[in-house]
Amino acid sequence: MDTNELLSRNIKNLREKFTYTQAFVADYLDITAAAVNQYENDARSIPENVIEKLALLYNVDEFDLYEEDPEKQSLLASFAFRAEEITAEDMNTISQFKKIITNYVNMSSALNNG
Repeated sequence: MDTNELLSRNIKNLREKFTYTQAFVADYLDITAAAVNQYENDARSIPENVIEKLALLYNVDEFDLYEEDPEKQSLLASFAFRAEEITAEDMNTISQFKKIITNYVNMSSALNNG
């Protein structure tokens, strides 16, 4: 399986495990549901900025989206953030907050180890 195919499979699996619709993910990414479908079916290359936003949405590191082992990928989804009736705007805010926290943790770690 090539890298794009693997990425496509993983983002589809994560979306399904989180029980998000393609329309919800599209709204969050500010793209069309058709584009999400094309990304998930490896019919279109996924831009880096979309990969970054998907990693934030699913609360995984970007490199986790390239995980080859379906069992490990499933484990990642087990820690999913789930909420009833959450909007794409809410998820965008949550994702931005996660990015701030992740950057803070990375900087703290680098300063403490440096």
